[in-house]
Amino acid sequence: MKRQYTSQQGVALVAAIFLIVVLGLAVVVMSVLATRNTQQNTQSLLQMRAIAAASAALEHGAQNIVETGTCTSGTGITLTALPGFSVNLTCSQSAHNRPSQRITLFRLTASAEYGSPNNADYVWTELTSTIEL
Repeated sequence: MKRQYTSQQGVALVAAIFLIVVLGLAVVVMSVLATRNTQQNTQSLLQMRAIAAASAALEHGAQNIVETGTCTSGTGITLTALPGFSVNLTCSQSAHNRPSQRITLFRLTASAEYGSPNNADYVWTELTSTIEL
């Protein structure tokens, strides 16, 4: 007895290979998206920490102005709560005469930096504040 072959033999194998390839591509895409999401979360966290470091430097400078009435700048401020951040504070002052009083304006600028510009985790921020005495 002779068997007759139909054209549908091997269709299941082709369908299985297609399904494996599609599922493999889906896994690769999910892996890439998860990695990018992790990098974005890390960058956001470091940016928030940089803002906190610059804010702490501004508060330190403002407290110094209120206590002493003088303007001091500092480079390489160390914040033990935020290791790895380089914080700089600059201060300038200018006197202005109003008809009824003399005022002094203090301009504080704080910058915070983490990492190096060639690093994927690099963040930098700058905050400015003006104080009138």
